[in-house]
Amino acid sequence: MHDLVEDLVVPAGAPEAAATVLRTARELLRQSYYCYEFSTIAVMHSLIAVEIVLRDRRTDDGTTAAYQVHALPLPQAPRCR
Repeated sequence: MHDLVEDLVVPAGAPEAAATVLRTARELLRQSYYCYEFSTIAVMHSLIAVEIVLRDRRTDDGTTAAYQVHALPLPQAPRCR
């Protein structure tokens, strides 16, 4: 299991709060080999990290409903050859 999660790295520039949550999710995923329920908790932690990053990237004052906020531009992923 260690080999599977060692490539899961925290992206550079991620907010520290999100980075901490992602590291916790990675360790929970690693331990899910021994306790299956940890995999579900790891997924929930990764979703919390996504929420932290989205909240950090909001450009309004936080009073606009989430469904009314314009879509944030996503970085371009490298293309497979």
